[in-house]
Order: sequence, then C-alpha cells, then structure tokens
Amino acid sequence: MKNIKISIITTCKNSDKHIGYTLSSVSEQTYKDLEHIIVDGGSTDDTQAIIKKHKANKKIIIKKNISIYEGINLGIKVSTGDYIIILNSDDILYDKNTIKKIINEIKKNNEKILLGNVIYFNNYRFEKATRIYSAKKFQNWMFYFGLMPPHPGAVIHSSIAKKITYNLKYKIAADFDFFLRTFKIFNIKYQTIDLTVTRMRTGGISGKNIIAHFISGSEIYNSLKENKYFNSHFLINLRYFSKFLQYFFLKDKIVKFKIKKDYIPLLRYHFKILKNIKHLNFKKNFVLSALNLAFLGSYVNEQVKIYKNLIHWPDGIFVKDINYDIKKVPGREILEKINIPNHINQITVMGNLPLKSRNFLIKKYKKKVKNIKLSFGEISKITKDVHYKIKNNELILITLPTPKQEQLAEYLVSKNKVYKIICIGGSINIVSGIEKKVPNLLYHFEFIWRLRYETFRRLKRLFITFKNYSIGKYFKKKLENLHIKLIN
Repeated sequence: MKNIKISIITTCKNSDKHIGYTLSSVSEQTYKDLEHIIVDGGSTDDTQAIIKKHKANKKIIIKKNISIYEGINLGIKVSTGDYIIILNSDDILYDKNTIKKIINEIKKNNEKILLGNVIYFNNYRFEKATRIYSAKKFQNWMFYFGLMPPHPGAVIHSSIAKKITYNLKYKIAADFDFFLRTFKIFNIKYQTIDLTVTRMRTGGISGKNIIAHFISGSEIYNSLKENKYFNSHFLINLRYFSKFLQYFFLKDKIVKFKIKKDYIPLLRYHFKILKNIKHLNFKKNFVLSALNLAFLGSYVNEQVKIYKNLIHWPDGIFVKDINYDIKKVPGREILEKINIPNHINQITVMGNLPLKSRNFLIKKYKKKVKNIKLSFGEISKITKDVHYKIKNNELILITLPTPKQEQLAEYLVSKNKVYKIICIGGSINIVSGIEKKVPNLLYHFEFIWRLRYETFRRLKRLFITFKNYSIGKYFKKKLENLHIKLIN
C-alpha cells in the first residue's frame, strides 16, 4: 500500500502574533509525508516573513483581499495530498504524533471522512483546555439545531473536498453548509474517531463578537433553507446549550506544546509587560507606558496602537483582564525605582512641569532637565507643533493624559531613529509632593482618588473610557486571546 499523503491548509492575514505556533506544530510532526499549503490574504505585518522562515514542505500562495473560505477553496484546488485537514492560522495540531495517529485511523476505517475532536484554549495557554468539542456523538439530525462536527477535527478525502468545495456566499457558516451538503445532499458516509486533532483558540470567526453570532445563526438558517431542509431560528439558537455543556467533562490530558526556537524572534505580541523597572534596557529604543483602564479603553477603541518597541508596566486593577497574576506598579514607583544609566545625561519633559517637580527630577537623577511645553487641544494640534530631534543620550518623559501621551510617543517614534520615552502622566507631581499620594485603601483604585479635583472632567473621561473598554471587551471581544510577553 502506497504512503498516504496529507495536505494541511492554512489561510491567514496579519497573523504574526500566532502563526509561528501553527507552523511549528506542523513542522514537528513525526509523520513526514505531508504538505502545508498556506494562503495569505495580503498580510502587511511580519506574517509572510515568518512563513518564509518556516522550513517544512510547504506551498505559499499570496492573494490580496481573499476571504477565508476563498483561501480554503484555493488551497484545496492546488493540494496534492490524499486527505485534507483545515488548520486555522491561530490553531495548532494536538501533538507531534497527530498526523501519524490520523494515518493509522485512515488505514483502520473504510470511510473517506473521519471526524475527530477539538479542544479549546484561551490566549496562549496551550496546555489548559477550556472546552472540548467532541465528534463522538454527532448525528445528522443535529443539523436542524445548527450543530455540526468540529471543522478543524475533520479529515476529508481530497476527491470529496475538490468536488463539493465551500459556498462563498456564507462568510462565517460555510463550514456548516459544507458538512450539510456533504452528509445530507451527497449522502457521503463518515466515521467518528476518538482522537483529538486540533487545539483551537477561542474567539474564532463565529465567536468574534455578538454580531458574528447573529450572522452565523442567519447563515445556518439560510443554508438549511437553500438545501430544502426544515429550518427554525428557535431550534438553531438551542445550539448554544450544547456548546455550554462542552465546558464541562474536560477529561483530556493535555500534552505540553513547545514552539521551535527558530520562530521565537519573529513572533509578535499584543502587550509586552515589564515586571521590574530596574530591568528597563536603556541600550535599546523603547516607549514605556502604563497598562491600565485608560490604556485598555483607548486600545479597544483603536485610539492607540501596538508596535514593536512599545512596552508596559502593570498599573491598575484592570491589568488582571489579561489573565496574569501581576502585581500593580503605580507610576510613582516607576520614577522612584528606575535606574537611569550614566550615558543618559538629559531628561526632557514634554508637557506640564511645575518648578517643584523640575527640582525633584534634578535632585533625584542628577541630570540636566529640559521642559517642552505643549499646545492644548487634540493630538493633531499637539503633534503639529512638535518638531523635536531626540538625542541618543536623552530620556523623554511625557506628562499628558492617556491616550494623548501614547499618541504623542507614537508620533515621536515615527520621526526619530533613536528614542527612549516614558509616558508618565501625572506621576511626577505625585513623587515631588505637589499632589498627595494615594491612600493604601485605594491603592488598586487610584482613579477614584484622583476624582477629588477636576471632578466633572475626570468623571466624564472615566465614563467614556469605561464605556469603550466594556464595548471592546464584551461585544467586540478585543481583549480575548491576547499574546503577552512578560519581561522579568
């Protein structure tokens, strides 16, 4: 019997924060008669660089503005394997022996479609399963309830995949429609197998936000109707009860997953968090900013961006949202504990700097202190008036509120080849004694303490920030699956 070849198809676009893990899980497979077809929709980040560094047997197709299911269809068309597996760009194969186990199952079973299991994980905690999606009990009648077997757990013969393909009119539920037509219209048989094929990150295209749930349900309804099967919005919405049960009965022992070291330097992170300010590296460019409610609210509202040399210190109770047990570090402790090396001989403060605060900086750091006053108003007005060349021996402190200080820092980064910038807000005035320190009782809720003056303005800012944060977290789900790097 000739070797069975497997084609793994991955579609991606701007996936540099996670595709290295996907590639690594494929290249580490002990079964080597496989090909990895990667269809990139025109990435503008480092995704293509990471893909090209990947050494495994692969085909790379770059086609701008291609949809996920267009990419899958294209990958199927050019594939040369006997069987096809769809592996999303933020998912990984269960372990290094997954394909080898699949081959054994193919040899044992006569059916051309095998349905395996999928486990889910949050963020980048590969070893901690939060949900298991088993194919074991799937039956065709479940389609009426909007249920289908786990798509990333399916192993499909190439002749079937090339014949049926994915219906591009469905942007989210094309996988449901594919299975419905395959099993009900074409009456193709399948075999469920007791094998976990894929570890899938939560928050995929169908669970991206509340709008995606509505679209998915509508597309499932339309697919059933188009294929002349009974359809009911009520029955379709009952599928969430079944999904709820998947969070229980987690019996799988999760095999530890490691990424190849070759890919680590090219991986990108959402947030890089500095746990110890004494380890701030003054030999490299950096922008240091507080990770707190104000920043998170601005981030989900797309007022601030994440870029290569931006790092954070954990400031405020809302940093717990990233699911790490990190101790809060208020901005005043940054100024109290930071070690500014000798080659930095000037501190330039952009923004408000009272005389008492200026004298504090001079006395504490024994450096020359320069103050650049900024315009009032929108960030566009502020940056229009700032034309500053940052010197290599200079530390910039910005005292604007968030997000203006981060926006100004980003502007300075775009105009300078060298920079060392700390977005410090009002902390200089606290450590210098102009403002009273926060009582221990309100240590984790410093924003409440600051409401004692300029109350109306601060309440308004707090309300807008919390609103943006809540919408971004719970509806747009922009704080799910964050890739965090802790700098010790």
